[in-house]
Amino acid sequence: MARKFSKDEIRDKIDGNELDLSMCQLTKVPVRELVALPKATVLDLSRNRLTTLPDSFCTLRHLVELDLSNNGLTELPIDFGALGNLRKIDLSENELKSLPTSFCNLKELQWLDLKGNPIQTLLPDVVGDCLEPKNCKQCARNMLRHLKMKESVEERERQLQLQKERELKENKALEEKKEKELRRRLKQQERQQKREAYEAMERQKRVMAEEMNRDLKAQEEFMETRPPQEPAQIVEDDGGILGILLILIVVTVIIAIGLVVFCNHDTACRELLSAFSS
Repeated sequence: MARKFSKDEIRDKIDGNELDLSMCQLTKVPVRELVALPKATVLDLSRNRLTTLPDSFCTLRHLVELDLSNNGLTELPIDFGALGNLRKIDLSENELKSLPTSFCNLKELQWLDLKGNPIQTLLPDVVGDCLEPKNCKQCARNMLRHLKMKESVEERERQLQLQKERELKENKALEEKKEKELRRRLKQQERQQKREAYEAMERQKRVMAEEMNRDLKAQEEFMETRPPQEPAQIVEDDGGILGILLILIVVTVIIAIGLVVFCNHDTACRELLSAFSS
């Protein structure tokens, strides 16, 4: 069963500059209590049930020796390299497959044990077997050198990525500039076309107006040069002749009707008409 120690209980476990919290069934590191004990520069957390370390663990910069062996650690905090005073680290018998790149900042590191971790199989030439103290010293040197190279490669890749991102950004800005210039030119061309169409229409209007003026002027000149006529008099003469003819026709008809009526009542007239018609 996991235990939680009070500050006084932890303080009672200090012996000189060493703090022994091994085999305490810890699942979490009591960082807050440890920060309050800067004199405990040697910390033993071995044989607990730790699987991860909190980021706040990297604030324990007073530590010089650290034993985290025989836990279930699968990774270390990214800023583990902030523990710059560490000289000796025991990480044996855990589940570590890699170490954070910041680990190479542990410039005081002289002793490192990584046996019993997957990383030992992944990097056998770097980790070694750590069966003797000299092997652990060599492991520390090899790992720092390896991580520095890894950091250098990662930094180079990061710079390449940044350069690629800058180029993409610049290319995008250039494309946007080209598109903006193209839109500006299209708008300018559209305005030019509208202006030319308007000017053409105005020219057409002027041409039509000039043609109309010429036609009107020609018509006026024609009317001025044409000899005068008297159409009204002709109409009056024609009207008088027609009137006389109509009167004569009416009179003739009346006389004829009168004769017919008269002859119907007069025997002598009828005989005269009969003789005339025969």
